[in-house]
Amino acid sequence: MVVARGLIKPSMLDTIERFVASPQSLLSIEREFSTGDPVLVRAAAFELLHRGRIQALELCTETLSWLTRFAAVEAGL
Repeated sequence: MVVARGLIKPSMLDTIERFVASPQSLLSIEREFSTGDPVLVRAAAFELLHRGRIQALELCTETLSWLTRFAAVEAGL
């Protein structure tokens, strides 16, 4: 996240957040949004997770993998 600081556009964050309105794997997110370097897409997903805008409940019991599912946080939670 630190390396990508300043390189991730707010529009990318918003678009990824909308994409995970239904749970999506990290692999699906990267495939959907990677037009060049998938590291920026991955960093954007982790930034959203850090900010609490999306969640990955599987990370409470499992290690991070390509199959880890991310989902938008429901309004009011």
